[in-house]
Order: sequence, then C-alpha cells, then structure tokens
Amino acid sequence: MIGQLVFGSGGPRQGEREKLYGLPVLRVRADMDSFWWERRVKKAGRALFRGGARRVLVPRGFPCWPLLSEYGLAPVDPGPFLRAQSPALALALLERRGAAPDRSTVVLCGARADWEMTRVAVTLCSQVRNLVIDAPKGGEELARWLRGEFGVPILPRREGGQAALCFHPDGARGEEPTLELYGHAPDLAGLSLSAPHLGEGDREDLDLLAALYEFGRLNKEELKIT
Repeated sequence: MIGQLVFGSGGPRQGEREKLYGLPVLRVRADMDSFWWERRVKKAGRALFRGGARRVLVPRGFPCWPLLSEYGLAPVDPGPFLRAQSPALALALLERRGAAPDRSTVVLCGARADWEMTRVAVTLCSQVRNLVIDAPKGGEELARWLRGEFGVPILPRREGGQAALCFHPDGARGEEPTLELYGHAPDLAGLSLSAPHLGEGDREDLDLLAALYEFGRLNKEELKIT
C-alpha cells in the first residue's frame, strides 16, 4: 500500500483510501500551519502505518522524514523507474550535447553488473557506437558477453565517453556528463522527466511518477524528456 501525506486543515486524518491517477493510496492530511505541526505529522505517520502503508508520497520539499521514519515509513525510491528510462535519457543527453548516438560512447558505471545494467546495455547496443562497462563485480563478464552476442566494441574505462549512466553511488565518475540514477535525490544532468497529462504540480514529481509506473498506471509513451 502506498500512502499519501497532504498538507491542509481539512479532510482525512486517520486515513482514507483514494485513487491518485488510478493508483490506490491511503491519504492522510496534516496541518503544517498549526502550532502543533510536529504532533500532527506524527499522528499522520501512525495512521499511515496502521493503515498498511510503508512507502509514502509527500509534498515537495517535505522537511519531516525523521518523524515519519519513526513509524517505519520511507519515501518511494525513484531509482528503478529512472533506470528503466535510462536508455532514452542517455540519448536525450547526447542530443543536448550535439553528439550523434552512432558516433558516441556511453559509459555504464555501478558497483556491479546486475540485470538492470545488462538490460540497459542491450538496449543501447543498437543505438550507440560504443559502450564502456565500469562495474567491479561482473563488469568484465558482461562486456565479454555483449561483444560475443552483439559484436559491439566495449571500450576500457580510460577511453571515457560522451555521456555516462551511473547506477550506484559507488560507481566511478569520469569527466563526461553523468546521469546519477539512484537515491532520493537523483541528478539528471539538467534533463527533466515529466508526464504532461498529470496535474501541473505532479508532472515532474519523480516519486509519484515512479509509483504510477511501478503499478502500471503510467507507461513510457506518456513520458516526456526535456
């Protein structure tokens, strides 16, 4: 169950099941303008936890995660969603830099070559000239498999590239523009990912987009990269 905490003095405070763009959520309201705002947030956290929520959508700039974490609540992680869109993001970054994909090298870096990195590498093999696989665990094995399966040149890390996708905070950084596709504050290197058909305040909310995508309420065709 996904929870949603909204600000305001009216509406549900013990939890009310609603639909958010078709996504079932447990919505709780907290009055942040009240003198007792901290107590209200804690009360909201208890209501969300008791209602079965473990991940919570909150307003942008929400300052009270330590209060919610006391109840085992956590934000939605946008990382898996962003990594699923990473081939399109990489091509958009190359375009912004004026680099033709069929003449460009994209670096994939992370702590290990997992299924996400493999899937992205396979997708990019047919769209860019070269790849660099920079992953201490499994990187060499993935590079050999890609060469044998697709015949794509897999360059050593020292060659660098025109863009990089980083899947993990332990991934090595180079000098190329890098999309950091992990954590709750990802860095899209100046790119913006949005769903234009959503409400104005929700279109670029990565946590909301991630939740909608995870539960099949948003597809790639509805996304826009600028």
